[in-house]
Amino acid sequence: MKTNLLKYSSLFLLATLLSCQKENKTVSELIIGKWEWVKTIYPYVFLESNPQISGFSRTLEFLSNGKMNEYKNDTLIQTSVYGIQIFTSNPNNYVLTQNWIIFSPFYMVNDSLIFSEASVDGPVSSYIRKN
Repeated sequence: MKTNLLKYSSLFLLATLLSCQKENKTVSELIIGKWEWVKTIYPYVFLESNPQISGFSRTLEFLSNGKMNEYKNDTLIQTSVYGIQIFTSNPNNYVLTQNWIIFSPFYMVNDSLIFSEASVDGPVSSYIRKN
């Protein structure tokens, strides 16, 4: 009985420590990796696009050196320099700059990256972390 209690206590402690480490990561660290396009919604005209409808895939790759690669159908189409700024009116939202030009407001939820320009009748594009 004591060994089971010790095992569960150890597992709980380990899980707590690991979850704390994830929470301490900045958005600049969390965005690193490849993100696969899921869909884009154009709310003003009530249209949706996705890889099945458009006939192509899109992937964004954020590197730790501040570079972003954009792929279409797994072919590199653009490399740019990116930066991340905190959106002043909401600290959970961020702005991605690309080649020093504001690219898009975004936020992250679990393994989803959402670029949202809906406040100016623009598109909302969703990406999911690619393994």
